[in-house]
Amino acid sequence: METIKDLSIFLVDDDTLFLKSLEYQLQHRLKYNIKIKSFQTGEECLHNLHQKPNIVVLDYLLNSHDPDAMNGLQVLQKIKREAPETEVIMLSGHEKVDVAFETMKSGGFSYVIKNNTTPIEIHEIIKNAIHSIKTTRRHTAAILIAKLFIACFALILLILFIKRVF
Repeated sequence: METIKDLSIFLVDDDTLFLKSLEYQLQHRLKYNIKIKSFQTGEECLHNLHQKPNIVVLDYLLNSHDPDAMNGLQVLQKIKREAPETEVIMLSGHEKVDVAFETMKSGGFSYVIKNNTTPIEIHEIIKNAIHSIKTTRRHTAAILIAKLFIACFALILLILFIKRVF
């Protein structure tokens, strides 16, 4: 599969053990040149959003260190406002239909319930997100090429028109 240069993933979870385990497993499973950065709060993630991650894997409950911390849904909504092209995968330790619904409604790429197969599921979802990113990039490039072609064609027509008039 083709490599995407400068692909980056942010992992956001206040469970340090889960976060480090997921980071380790993804680094060894993914066959891409990917930079993975981990954060324990949504606020840290948002503060680093200028680094333009392609994918954010985000836990829903992020308040074990600070009871006033933003939850994953609030972070997702801010990510989508500031970087709408970023794909966000929401994680939750509980099966909450309302959170899953709000995640998808807010532009989330997927919703995953944490269990012993979570790293495998996330790996597969990230592969799908990478495919989506590559497809979007190809479509964007094709649109730009088409616009350039139209602009060149219009310029040629303008030159021909000017030659006929003068």
